[in-house]
Amino acid sequence: MIRRALILSVAILAVAAPVLAQSEPYRVFDTRPVITEGPYLVATSETTVTIVWLTDTPSHAEVRYGPGSDLSMVAQPQLDGLVPVGTRHVVHLNKLLPGTSYSYEAVATRVVKLNAYWPDKGLDVRSGPHQFITFDRRSPSVSFSVVTDTHEDTGRINRLNQAIDWGSTDFLVHTGDAFHWIDTEEHLFRAWLRPTTAGLAHTKPLIYARGNHELRGPFARRLFDYVPVPEGRFYYARDAGPVHLMVLDTGEDKPDDTNVYAELNRTVPYRADELAWFREHVKTTARVSEAPFRVIVMHQPGWGWLVDGPDAWVETANEADVDLVIAGHRHRFSYAPPGPDVDHSYHLLVVGQDQVARVDATASELKVTVTSTDGSIVHTLVIPRR
Repeated sequence: MIRRALILSVAILAVAAPVLAQSEPYRVFDTRPVITEGPYLVATSETTVTIVWLTDTPSHAEVRYGPGSDLSMVAQPQLDGLVPVGTRHVVHLNKLLPGTSYSYEAVATRVVKLNAYWPDKGLDVRSGPHQFITFDRRSPSVSFSVVTDTHEDTGRINRLNQAIDWGSTDFLVHTGDAFHWIDTEEHLFRAWLRPTTAGLAHTKPLIYARGNHELRGPFARRLFDYVPVPEGRFYYARDAGPVHLMVLDTGEDKPDDTNVYAELNRTVPYRADELAWFREHVKTTARVSEAPFRVIVMHQPGWGWLVDGPDAWVETANEADVDLVIAGHRHRFSYAPPGPDVDHSYHLLVVGQDQVARVDATASELKVTVTSTDGSIVHTLVIPRR
């Protein structure tokens, strides 16, 4: 009887010991991560913003933010119930107020060793407070700048940044072909995001329309991780002042069965899904008809390679009374106005490689000024409200 009681007592202790040990603190080392890229803002809307940054060592992240100069609110990401640990950090801020100035601080805490129990941690690093302003459809005006086809030329990107009036630009649109192809994360930042976000200065958001060259290269399948959108795809819409902005993905410029792709492209079903979204969006979104102006930004002015051609896309844009389509791809400026001799009822403006298209819209008119990096004015377009 005594032996049985002793065995039972030992068994109870064996079960209880791990429970008691859970109260022991995890170890914290005197080491901090370093922020190596960013933070930068992507795909801002009226109520959301996405903040991205990199660190040199694995860390877990949060963003502290609030209206004005307040930093008392905290956003902490989770993935299937776990706090993400890595060197790339993405935090979506939701339920923001339209047209409101916020301060934010990107915070990363070092994870020294991700043990199953009691992971070893370090200290945190903070980006320092920065500011952003959410979009607002009620705003009487909006101004944004559009660049395209920078193709890994960091000198070109720097010249474009210098040509932009950042003080009066609400956001930057890049309409794709930032690369020849994408090799690695380091390549992605060195050839595009690092010099581009330098101009954005942690405060202005980037709106990105994917180019055909971004479908190429071993790191192309990871691109979305660095320019993420809450909608989870490369096509979406935003409202900014009097403009309803639709961002479209024109995919590749060659058929899926082109030999150079070795049967690894499936753009046909992807574009079919996008067309279905585009049709549904213009049909069911009240803002499409209510906004003073409707603008599409995309890479290929011919809507990309499509099995059945671009007719369905052009018809949808015409039915939606789209006012302006801004594209790139051709590396040189061109402009095609609407009229009886063309199939489109919108203005089609193609931006050249070394040019900035500045869009200024009010409730009564939308003005586009295309300027070369040498300061010369290439084209001016004024579109009155319909």
